[in-house]
Amino acid sequence: MNTIEDLRAALDYPDPPARPDTRAIIARGRRRRTVRRVAVGGGLAAVVAAVAAVNPFGGAPAPVPVLVGSPPESALVAAAAMGVDEAPERFDPLTRTLHIGWVPAGLKNGQAEIGLTRQGFSAFDKDWADGGKDLGLVVTVLAKGRPITDFSDGSLGLPTVVAERETDDINGRPAVCLSDPRVRDSCPALRWEYAPDAWARVSYGGSAGPTPEAAAAVARKVAESVRLTAAEPVRLPFTLTGATADRPAARTLVSITKPEYRDDEGEVWSASICVMNTPAEEQRPDGERRQLCFEARKAVDPGSRLERDPEPNSTMDGHDVRVTDTDLIVWNVAGTRVVTWYENQAGDLRSAYQDMRMVTDPADPAGWAVATR
Repeated sequence: MNTIEDLRAALDYPDPPARPDTRAIIARGRRRRTVRRVAVGGGLAAVVAAVAAVNPFGGAPAPVPVLVGSPPESALVAAAAMGVDEAPERFDPLTRTLHIGWVPAGLKNGQAEIGLTRQGFSAFDKDWADGGKDLGLVVTVLAKGRPITDFSDGSLGLPTVVAERETDDINGRPAVCLSDPRVRDSCPALRWEYAPDAWARVSYGGSAGPTPEAAAAVARKVAESVRLTAAEPVRLPFTLTGATADRPAARTLVSITKPEYRDDEGEVWSASICVMNTPAEEQRPDGERRQLCFEARKAVDPGSRLERDPEPNSTMDGHDVRVTDTDLIVWNVAGTRVVTWYENQAGDLRSAYQDMRMVTDPADPAGWAVATR
């Protein structure tokens, strides 16, 4: 029977990077308001490695699926750099430090989320369908001192029933295989201490891993490419002004959909930031008590109302608007749909919206502005 070691050797892995780390969770279901949708994507160039596994029952070798992949979209993760030895006790939502050197082919989108206590990357597999199997990749890293209970119970590729067992170290750090006890030799998820008192987790299920052995090989190759690096600024298609600009950031989220997976009115990208809306002494450590959030989302049909959108009930600055006590949607702002909302409170959303300034041409993420306080 093949072991993970056999697969890794056959795949001819490069030397692992200095230090890893990871984090990411699918936000699917977390704020699925009428205006938010988890999305989207990533990788580019492909690296191919072909292998053959020995049939444990004798006979001809059974081919192992080819692993094809590349780094994620550069707008979502930190560039390659020397890894850090120490994890911070809190992350800065305005900077990216998560580096992922390789993800499998077949992911139709990619999403990067940075909070105060964790950050990560996630993407749906091309075979994922709403109401079907939860196929995709999730990479999550926790800040120093955070317990492993901070990891999401539901995560793409993570078994619904989990059994922990020892496995090989990841980049020299202790690791645990999160296996499905009902599936022999399964290891679709890995958890490891990427730095002293700091934990990371990778889970995968999808088209690049049709067998338990292949899924395990994908999860390990992703994990071995993960690390924390020096900080790089998050870029957004808008800036914040006025009183809003002085509020500390609580969370940023950027998602990008691959062109080949967009439908006629589908999402191209979305980007959002949430700022703390209460004094620091009233905030919980995770910063998620009361927040004011801003999002811009570009669809193939630029800025106009989509079929699934609610009907407008007002106008503002010449734009159709949908306003409630907690949400404000403004259509066709520089070719995007803009949303402002409150978390766990109500407020004057029209005034809050006035603190948002779109960049001149937000269509291309390369021209976005550096996110600042």
